[in-house]
Amino acid sequence: MKKLGWIGISLVMAGVVAGVLFTANMNWDTTAVAQAPDVAPRVNAEYAQYNSMINDHGESPFVAVAERVGPTVVNISSDKVVSTQNPMDDFFHDSPLFEFFHKRDGNGMPREFHAPSTGSGMIISRDGFILTNNHVIEDADKVTVKTQNGKEYEAHVIGADPETDVAIIRVDHNFEANEVALIGNSDQLRVGDWAVAMGNPLGLDWTLTVGIVSARGRSNLAIQGGGPAYQDFIQTDASINFGNSGGPLCNIHGEVIGVNTAINPSGQGIGFAIPINMAMKVVEQLRENGKVARGYLGMLPRELTDDLRSATGVDNAQNGVFVERVDPNTPAEKGGLEAGDVVTEFNNVQIKDVQQFRMTVADVPPGEPVKAKILREGKSKSLEFVLGDRATLASFMGQPKPTPEPSSNWLGIDVGQINESMARALKLDGTYGVIINDIDDKSPAREKLREGDVIIEIDRKAVDDVTSFKEIAANLRNSDKAVLFRIVREGVKTFEAVEVN
Repeated sequence: MKKLGWIGISLVMAGVVAGVLFTANMNWDTTAVAQAPDVAPRVNAEYAQYNSMINDHGESPFVAVAERVGPTVVNISSDKVVSTQNPMDDFFHDSPLFEFFHKRDGNGMPREFHAPSTGSGMIISRDGFILTNNHVIEDADKVTVKTQNGKEYEAHVIGADPETDVAIIRVDHNFEANEVALIGNSDQLRVGDWAVAMGNPLGLDWTLTVGIVSARGRSNLAIQGGGPAYQDFIQTDASINFGNSGGPLCNIHGEVIGVNTAINPSGQGIGFAIPINMAMKVVEQLRENGKVARGYLGMLPRELTDDLRSATGVDNAQNGVFVERVDPNTPAEKGGLEAGDVVTEFNNVQIKDVQQFRMTVADVPPGEPVKAKILREGKSKSLEFVLGDRATLASFMGQPKPTPEPSSNWLGIDVGQINESMARALKLDGTYGVIINDIDDKSPAREKLREGDVIIEIDRKAVDDVTSFKEIAANLRNSDKAVLFRIVREGVKTFEAVEVN
């Protein structure tokens, strides 16, 4: 027993010695050990931040958001009857599925078919008003709304605004208080705030996705199918897919901060929502009038580049927009605005860029006087305008083609002047050039040019308007070589060589 006792003591001593040697080899420092408690608060802070996301029942706060927001979200099904004369139908009309998808006339040929689509929306009042996107219900012959409790209602369109992609529909039903969305304040958003999206992506009912606000104030986006004229999007990485359109983007409190509208199909984690403050301004007018009235000034603004700053005497600390053109007989001309001016303030708003300026002008009701500050030849000047109504302007696509002038149809090309609304629709950076309204079928230009092209140069000479087009044409009528045209087609500048004779 004594022998065993000494063996035990020897083992303990050996362990102590080994521990000392191991510690020495590891070069542990008593100073580092003394500082160890300083690490604890950081670790605890991280756990505290995590724990703050857990409610008293041990659940994520997004559970509460889902429970609050879910009943306010609706699925929207729209059905449009589309007439078709698709030549590919000739290849498939004998298919047994063809009869299922197409209606036939008396001769057995297809005349029309139904084009269903789905989207989302949010209930914004107990008396049945629902906010969604214009593109969700646009041209629909029938709109059906389905609520989270499975009930379906037929809806009718109260009003729509393609220029912001906002629409209001209504169902004949009185909703409960918990089924009405809580409207937040998108002006208070910060990059990095939580963003929660809910809707009907890819037909998957009441799907909730979570991310953050990735950016604010996104504009000039090339949206498939054509984007709205007024863009001030919230960018988020909360997953948004086809079918989410019109649904709410919410904050961590379940308050709506945006209307899910668009995605970037070529990238992951990039979705866009209309700020709710912007959408609700449109909603108010749609509910009252069924349409939106916007102020119209009648000029073409241009971004203030470094070269323009130098030429106009604007220092780097000051922002504004350069006046590219003032259209005749418009509020801008009547108020004294001139091409070459720089608008620095409009309706008590400091102007930052073209997109913000256009939205600031549009926010002023037609007929209301408004003051502006400009710089002209380096000197500050105040002007006052009474804005027109943008809705009274004929849209570019709906304008009748002007009667061609005898001297403007060189090569069988009928051209027209570019105005502000055309420049905006065609995404031009100015109102110079002429648009091709028509090309004679026998014209040698038919193979190279198209209706809708904007001619900006001919034979390396600038085409500013119809007059300059005619002057250049007069000198080239007897040309024995191909003539080089520079055009803008679908927003892209390119060259085309056309044989004159």
